[in-house]
Amino acid sequence: MKRSASIAWLSVIAAFLIIGLPLAQVITEQSPSSSDKTKQVRVGVYHNPPKLLLEGERISGIHGDLLNYIAEQNDWQLQPVVCQWQQCLQWLESGRIDLLPDVAANESRRQRFDFHEEPALLSWSQLYALPRTNLVTLMDLDKRSVAVLESSVQQGYLRQIAVQFEIDIRLVPVSSYDAGFLALEQGQVDAVATNQFFGSQKVADTDVVMTPIMFLPSQLYFATTAEKNSELLSAIDASLNQLKNQSDSAYYAIIEHWNGNAEKIQVPIWLWVTLTAVTLVSLLLLAFSWLLKKSIREKTHALQESESRLETILNSVDAFIFIKDRDLKYQYVNRKVADLFGGQPEDVIGLKDQDFFESTSAEQLTINDHQVLETGRRLAQYELNKLQGEEQGVPIWSVKVPLKNSQGEITGLCGICTDISEYEQLKSQLRQLAYFDVLTGLANRRWLLEDIHSIYDAEQGAASNALVLIDIDKFKVVNDSLGHEYGDELLKTVAVRLELELRHGDTAGRLASDEFFILLKQLPDNVQQRQNLLQQRLHDIRERLGEPYRLSDVEYHASFSFGAGFFAEAESADSLLKTVDLAVAKAKANGGNEIQFFDPALQQSFNQRHYLETELQKAIKAGQLQIHLQPQFQLTDQLNCTGFEALLRWYHPQLGQVSPAQFIPVAENSGLMPQLHSLVLAQAIDALEQLQHHPLYSDCVVAINISAGQFKQDSFLPELKKAVQQSPVAHKLELELTESILVDDSQTSVTIMKELNHLGLQFSLDDFGTGYSSLSYLKRLPLKQLKIDQSFVRDLMNDDNDTAIVRTIIALANSLQLEVLAEGVETKEEQQKLSELGCSRYQGYLLGRPQPLAHWLQQ
Repeated sequence: MKRSASIAWLSVIAAFLIIGLPLAQVITEQSPSSSDKTKQVRVGVYHNPPKLLLEGERISGIHGDLLNYIAEQNDWQLQPVVCQWQQCLQWLESGRIDLLPDVAANESRRQRFDFHEEPALLSWSQLYALPRTNLVTLMDLDKRSVAVLESSVQQGYLRQIAVQFEIDIRLVPVSSYDAGFLALEQGQVDAVATNQFFGSQKVADTDVVMTPIMFLPSQLYFATTAEKNSELLSAIDASLNQLKNQSDSAYYAIIEHWNGNAEKIQVPIWLWVTLTAVTLVSLLLLAFSWLLKKSIREKTHALQESESRLETILNSVDAFIFIKDRDLKYQYVNRKVADLFGGQPEDVIGLKDQDFFESTSAEQLTINDHQVLETGRRLAQYELNKLQGEEQGVPIWSVKVPLKNSQGEITGLCGICTDISEYEQLKSQLRQLAYFDVLTGLANRRWLLEDIHSIYDAEQGAASNALVLIDIDKFKVVNDSLGHEYGDELLKTVAVRLELELRHGDTAGRLASDEFFILLKQLPDNVQQRQNLLQQRLHDIRERLGEPYRLSDVEYHASFSFGAGFFAEAESADSLLKTVDLAVAKAKANGGNEIQFFDPALQQSFNQRHYLETELQKAIKAGQLQIHLQPQFQLTDQLNCTGFEALLRWYHPQLGQVSPAQFIPVAENSGLMPQLHSLVLAQAIDALEQLQHHPLYSDCVVAINISAGQFKQDSFLPELKKAVQQSPVAHKLELELTESILVDDSQTSVTIMKELNHLGLQFSLDDFGTGYSSLSYLKRLPLKQLKIDQSFVRDLMNDDNDTAIVRTIIALANSLQLEVLAEGVETKEEQQKLSELGCSRYQGYLLGRPQPLAHWLQQ
């Protein structure tokens, strides 16, 4: 009992020393006049002795007795409403209770509740722990757990202390102070935070000890629902002011009653000496505290000014500045970052890059940030960051450095990023000026030199590349005769046509005033295929460039000299340029309008092809090409001629007989096939008209071959219709098609064939078995017969596979009710074998070679 009394007295004396409350004799106040009407006041009561508790149905404790006194003076009837602390705050805010005692007024609560002016009680908070817990300063709370009343000022203060001083305090919210001390006794927490009134009682009644850690001196009030019950607060203020101004009032008697002991206690002399010493120390501490607070205020003010200046500087810098923690959440951003994200700086805090950037950019930023955090090294690099919902990314030069605490541990990173959009645009413009021609927009000589040097340095893929130089013949005449503006227009038009001829990976450029280049990449690895493709490409490009030019009001015809070479044929970039340059010079020396190759063999091949093309054009005009007819027979009782196949032949005065295998590809690549088709069609109809008068061949048909290119031409169908209308025998023509026509556009092919079949024309599917036609389309075609390719007939006697294929084709033709004819029959044994397999129609050298029409008319 003596121990408890001593502790209680020490608590009272210490409380009065710190909060400055005088101790005095208390006398009973004269009661103020009561109102005529009794007011019902609902008072929230949570268990917090000795400040507030419920004894039976009466509110008790320091606040309870004080409120009972004020209620009696103002004729209020108090209605206690029991609740837990957090619940009490919620009920007060909702208006379920009218008044709540023992509320510390902070900024947050002043926004939610109303308070009177004069504080009802002064208090402070203290930490309590079990013996030997060794808690002396706030820094000792690192890695410790503390029980705090939920939504209390202690909870908010300790959370703030933990953040400011980087202390890892685990705060455990409890519903009441009793629950906090119970958690302490059960070892669930290391300490409990409470006011000194409640703590002093626990120290007296339990084994809990008071630690030296004191904090948060508080002024305690009665709170009411916001904007309600203002008359209660006014009455409380009036009573408190009156009571506090009288040293012998009931106010001080109530405090003494709850902090002291009812019985008289004789205090030993040593205790008074100790208390005197404590008083002197307390005064010194107060003086030191005042000086310290003054110094802190001055330094805080200076720090705030410094922070304000720093904030102004950071917000004025033309850069994105930010700080992230180890979880990559933003902890600070300057104004430029906030503007980028479209909000205020406080809106960004706690969020991540995934909240602002599209997924790909956010993922890359995360990778970069982790590299800084994991390596602890500065990272400077280019980034292209795209915000959510935006099409274009923002080019950024990013510098990120790790942030470390006093122990050297990485706690986060700081980033300074600069928008380099203008720099990138300027760099692009400079590159455009440095590597591209101003007039045409094509790549220039510098671009070409760097590119071909890089290709040779890489030593991979160079063999399949080719360089072509193109010079405009007699370009000086254009400038001299028409003017430089016409010359510029010609150059720009040539550039446009060159670009239209490019394929993926190719590049066109301008080397000098009238000289262009084409860099061809991704050509075939096979040498022969590569050469053939290059010849075809150059032929097409020359044809395109050779078309007339409309220069304002003048039509101009230009010719061009070409020089070409493969990378594989030169040892270096310089060597390649020299040889191709020599090739152009040789082409111009030969009169221009020529393609000259660095490779002699390729040049010879191209020259031969070009010569054949020129001679073929002459041959068509001179009538040197004639059809020869090869007979087709059917075996019934005997062999009967049922038709002829028209085969085009060319006899050249100097070259002699030119094979179709030579001139047909030239005609296809040079665009001469429509002329050859018209020639064959006219001669076939003429042959039909003359064969009508021959007794053996009057019922024969004449078959002509139609290529896929001819079949797709717009003039194909109208020309055949016109021929049928003009000649009474044209309907006896038989058109031989290849399977490739069906593969490309089956439905269109079917439509055209049905229209021609309606005019009386017959169709035969040539070289059947060598292509990949769909059987589902085959049954829809208006075919007369299938022709077995001669490759199957040639090995018919020696290869069982060919025999099986021929048997299958015959069976298929029979099932579709089609005739079947075998080509390339050259021996009696082949004819006999075909007959045994069910084929009765033949064509080949055994029965007749292709001969001019005159030969058959003489039979």
